Amino acid sequence: MVWHYLKETKWLVAPSASRFFITVPLAFSLFIQILTGFPRAETLRKISADELLIKFSEGLFNYPFWLQDLSHIPLFFTFTWLWAWYFRRKDTPPFGFYLTLTLCLTYAIFNELVQIYIPQRFPSIDDLINNLIGVSGAILVHTFAYNRILKKQKNMDSKCSSFTD
Repeated sequence: MVWHYLKETKWLVAPSASRFFITVPLAFSLFIQILTGFPRAETLRKISADELLIKFSEGLFNYPFWLQDLSHIPLFFTFTWLWAWYFRRKDTPPFGFYLTLTLCLTYAIFNELVQIYIPQRFPSIDDLINNLIGVSGAILVHTFAYNRILKKQKNMDSKCSSFTD
């Protein structure tokens, strides 16, 4: 009965047990990797990259540095929410929680470290902290909402069972 209520909250858990829904968090993971791992325009010019890639890079880095840093928080919040949405859809909250937490923390660190290998990019402790703030925030908010809905459903189930007795 609890799972029935959870599947009606599509923003909190994936709508079905289909493995197809893994494409949503995977696509967002790829999106983050492209955004955070894209070389600067100068590097692309040195290797005679296509003008479209250079324009994309210029647009990507054409806003204030402090805003680039802060953008990691909503990116990694969304990233973590989508993985929690996918992994916590079954009635196994501890497993889905720990899997989401492990995957997202590991990726937040990996995402910064991989920048060692990208010309004119470097890992930043500020970016890592913002990544971890986004991951932690999403875990806390998702867990709060998930547990609240579970509690609400259990209360509804107990009220319904008292009427049938």
